[in-house]
Amino acid sequence: MSTSVIVIILGSAALHAVWNAIIKGGTDKLLETSLKALGGALLMLCCMPFLPLPAPASWPFLAGTACIHLFYYLFMAYAYKSSDMSYVYTLMRGSSPLFTALFTVCILGHFLSPGGWAGVALLSSGILVMAFDSLRRDDFRFAPTALALANSLVIMGYTVMDGSGVRLAGEPLAYICWVSFLNCFPITIFVLCRRGMKAYFGYLKARWKYGIAGGVCSAVAYGLAVWCMNRAPISQVAALRETSVVFGMLLAVVFLKEKMTPTRVTAVFTVLIGAAVMRLCS
Repeated sequence: MSTSVIVIILGSAALHAVWNAIIKGGTDKLLETSLKALGGALLMLCCMPFLPLPAPASWPFLAGTACIHLFYYLFMAYAYKSSDMSYVYTLMRGSSPLFTALFTVCILGHFLSPGGWAGVALLSSGILVMAFDSLRRDDFRFAPTALALANSLVIMGYTVMDGSGVRLAGEPLAYICWVSFLNCFPITIFVLCRRGMKAYFGYLKARWKYGIAGGVCSAVAYGLAVWCMNRAPISQVAALRETSVVFGMLLAVVFLKEKMTPTRVTAVFTVLIGAAVMRLCS
């Protein structure tokens, strides 16, 4: 893997953490999440005229991933509402490869190498240490923990959905653009029904810059990751992208002023190493 590809992957991981920090920093996490989806859709709308339509065979997958992303956004918004980003983000990002590995072994009967099982052990240990730290600090909350873990399953779901859809689309970039564009509609409709147009457009007026920034960071982060996967082994790209949990921790401390204990730092790096080992040994 070349140095330039490594730098780009790290940039993708940092951008992913940035848009999560934007959502966590918003006064209303649900509205902030919907603005992020809107920002991504507007960026894709500028790109789509220059790309062909995805092949019709991929359209059911586009519809499916748009529906799944509604739960992704909702679980994220409500988890961030009542817990630290460093906690929720690490659980969401770290648990997804763990659940994916367990699903493929227990349900699909796939073989997992000794290195893969080592990654499972490290990931599980990091998550348990994270929970123990919250219990020790007396700030453990069941709801955001459950939502973060549930979102890991959602991430696994839309990853499988997009992995199948992009292969049928004919043009991967077109599929990616349409995914980001369509994802905006379910969450926007939900927010308008739940909060009303006055609250939505009032928040949009005050925070539109953050919505655009979050949407651009999300779209660019994903695009860079896909670009790198065409130039380096996918397992290595996926492993290096797990550095997003470290960037998330740094952003949470520096910009969101979250308190960071040595135990939580240890947990974050244990999750990072476990995810990397699992990706590289898969």
